[in-house]
Amino acid sequence: MCLPEAITGSAIQSVATAVGSILCFNFGLMFGITPAHMTLYESEDDTPLNKVTDPAGTAWLTGYLFLSAAIGALVSGWLAFRIGPKSVLLCTGLLQIVGWFCIHFGYDIVHIYASRMFAGTASGAAFVVLPIYINEIAESREKAASLTFTIELWRTLGILAGFILGFYVPYAYVNMVGCAVSFVFSMTFPFVQESPHYFLRKGNVPCLEKSLRWFRGIRDIDDRDNPDYLAELADFKAELQRSGKSGIGPTPMSNGYIIRLTFVSFLLTVCAKLSGVFVELNYAADFLGRTGYSTEVNYVLLAVAQCVGGLLARLIGPRLPRKLLLCVSSLMAAISVIMLALFKQFGQSWMLGSWSEQYLPIILLAVQLAFVSFGLYPLAAVVSSELLPTKLHDVLYSLASAVSWLLLFGMIEAFNAVKSTIAPGLVLYLWVFAAASILVGLISMPLLPETRNRRPSSVQRELGYVDDGGGVAKITSVTNGHIASHI
Repeated sequence: MCLPEAITGSAIQSVATAVGSILCFNFGLMFGITPAHMTLYESEDDTPLNKVTDPAGTAWLTGYLFLSAAIGALVSGWLAFRIGPKSVLLCTGLLQIVGWFCIHFGYDIVHIYASRMFAGTASGAAFVVLPIYINEIAESREKAASLTFTIELWRTLGILAGFILGFYVPYAYVNMVGCAVSFVFSMTFPFVQESPHYFLRKGNVPCLEKSLRWFRGIRDIDDRDNPDYLAELADFKAELQRSGKSGIGPTPMSNGYIIRLTFVSFLLTVCAKLSGVFVELNYAADFLGRTGYSTEVNYVLLAVAQCVGGLLARLIGPRLPRKLLLCVSSLMAAISVIMLALFKQFGQSWMLGSWSEQYLPIILLAVQLAFVSFGLYPLAAVVSSELLPTKLHDVLYSLASAVSWLLLFGMIEAFNAVKSTIAPGLVLYLWVFAAASILVGLISMPLLPETRNRRPSSVQRELGYVDDGGGVAKITSVTNGHIASHI
């Protein structure tokens, strides 16, 4: 990638993250157009397909998106370790292009299903591999956390753009925008360097040095005497010599330690998905009914609330203690959705007045979505990357993401069965969302260690990682995407 000579390594890492996050924006775009296009495919007069689709057929659109995302997430962690995170991300970009072409040239609902399956596979992989890539290119754990928070902002902006395009832009132009966004990623990301940790695993020292220089802003040969760069390069070479040419050697871990890490990773990732964000956004018309504004404006306002939460997460999230942010965001989201459930069940007897009855539901739903985007959703990736050793993180986060997407698929498809009962079915879902948020908020306090501005050895000690002699492991290894000494 052609960059100015004076650009710093921190700026290069931010640029690489921004380009990679286009994949997350594109997922939001695909998800955001779905509610509007579901109505379009069911319309006798306006459907762009050869045959009108019934509601049962369009209900599978979001389901296929999440089901294929589970498949993409399941294999992407292993692929990133084998062929490199950059290569996996490039493949996901191509899949997204195919997904948009399936919509543009599709004339049957099967083609639209295919578009969601290609896009879902790409998105499931991107949301797993992009945090891995960020952790492996960042110069510090603090910088990695700050960049990882950016992913949520891009996702929410994509959903907002998708709602606007789906409701207010002609069908044919929407696909062109999606293809253009995918094209921008596929034309720019090849110029970004592969992670230096991938070359460490392959034992390729020349490429490792080239990648490390690029991500640290070492553009001139005279700058190669930079002490920080030389120290980091020496750590890489020492790790390579210790582990041998076969890559990173296994680090002994007790079964109890691995079980606890697995539980924490699954808790954060699964509860973030079960907080209800995607179900509520996809079926906002059902959750809100006739309250709020018009259907189109309701969707846009909810997406704006998410963007506000994502922006706050990017601006102040990295500066807050992880446990505090997770607890506050999850419990505030739970309070909002509990109030909405109570209002739907008993609101008619509250006598709050016409204004409250009209606008209180959308306000509560917007507040919940904002708090989820502010802390609960981005922290699933941030805390997992700070908590888990590198190789274990790739596997566990991939598995946890796959399970969470699969559960979300089940919730989306089951929703169509319960929404026929109107109030009882919707209220049941709201209580499930509240329970997931409360669970992660309460368990995070005693179980989850604080990871912000703490050495990996300190976090390991709190989690009970000990060697055979009863002490914390004292080895130099790749930890959370960074070379670190565990002392």
